Amino acid sequence: MLNNPYIFYGLIFTAVLLIIDTSLRYLASRQRSRADVRNRLEGLRQKEGVEEAFGELLKRRGLGGRNGQQSVGTRLNQYIAQTGREISTTRRIFYFMGLWIIGFVFAFLVITTNFVAQLISATIIACILGFAIIYYLRSRQIWAFTQQLAPALDIIVRSLNSGHPLVTAIALVAREMPDPIGSEFGILSDQMTFGSELEQAMLNMYDRVGAAELNMITVSVSVQQGTGGNLAEILANLSQMIRDRLMMKAKIKAISAEGRITAWIMLLFPFGLFFMLKAMVPTYFDLVWESGYGGVVVGTCLALIFFGMIVIRRLVNFDY
Repeated sequence: MLNNPYIFYGLIFTAVLLIIDTSLRYLASRQRSRADVRNRLEGLRQKEGVEEAFGELLKRRGLGGRNGQQSVGTRLNQYIAQTGREISTTRRIFYFMGLWIIGFVFAFLVITTNFVAQLISATIIACILGFAIIYYLRSRQIWAFTQQLAPALDIIVRSLNSGHPLVTAIALVAREMPDPIGSEFGILSDQMTFGSELEQAMLNMYDRVGAAELNMITVSVSVQQGTGGNLAEILANLSQMIRDRLMMKAKIKAISAEGRITAWIMLLFPFGLFFMLKAMVPTYFDLVWESGYGGVVVGTCLALIFFGMIVIRRLVNFDY
């Protein structure tokens, strides 16, 4: 039957059609998830009600406590929540297992041949990689939020100048701005709708996001509520200040580019040299491993390399 070319061509056509259909469905689902991410709360409301929806949204972010209240928990949970990802406990375990396998393979190939030392090295490498990934995702999320913060404040200022109340202005930001600031201001608006004070709701948002600029806005709004004043003018000044801070940070990043690239070269060059020599002369490092001190030497060198990178990073990262 397979000798018939028409059947063979038909099978190829069916396989290609299924691949195209699956790809289009995947792309369409991703587009829908991106477009609907700011409307998650509305979708949940239709099913469960407002209070249950709010609690469910916080639980997905790892922030939900009893009765839907916000509970950030440990520092690790706080950092994971500040990445903006919805990572369940099961997924965290699978991710850690994947990183542990990578660490075990690296320890087996590079560090030592002792099984116990390989297990310990794999655990340490998995922890370091996990924290590095969380730190990177958190930093990128905070950066994206900070980039959108000044335009969001402008929307609030224009809404307040038009005579709208503050809750309506915040809801306008949640409706008009994309993620990540759209979802965060949506949660802020719903917390205020559920009866939370503005100061407490903004403190909760600062715990969820972790941006320093948001802390300044929280303090300014809290002082304004206690002493009075023109809130629109205060927020307009804060918006301009945030833009100035972003401009200063961009200038500092450009000036310190040489130091930062030096840090990465110091970190990656020894590994590149090792694998190059390993590929050219496979037995080049055999004497090191056979001496019995290979693991100690490699571990000490890795510690010194990472310590040097940390020192350089501290030199080129400025407080402003």
